[in-house]
Amino acid sequence: MLKSPLHEFVNDCIARNQDADGLTLEELYGLYLSWCSLRRTPAAPARTFRAGLRAANIQPDRHRGLCTGLAMTGPAACNYILHRELPLATLPQESQSSVDDGITPIGRKPAEGNGPAAAPAA
Repeated sequence: MLKSPLHEFVNDCIARNQDADGLTLEELYGLYLSWCSLRRTPAAPARTFRAGLRAANIQPDRHRGLCTGLAMTGPAACNYILHRELPLATLPQESQSSVDDGITPIGRKPAEGNGPAAAPAA
């Protein structure tokens, strides 16, 4: 019997753990998107994903909106957590800095009179 991609996702990325707080549908879908990205496969739309979860008997409780007793696991969980919690930082551009901090980019000689003074040659 062939397994559906959603069945593989559930087996690869979701662990049953009665001590876990649980996962929201948004977290589960974000985890699914990370899993699809790592596998380089297209993701199903959110509505199709939710229907698949219901078929797998994974549904949020009505009071807290959590699918209780579930926890993330595997490489997709790490990928999802890193990208959700740590957005990519933008690096400052050279042209944005007007303050001379004494740092010269690699491959460029310091301008005359800029940067730290050079020690006399011995």
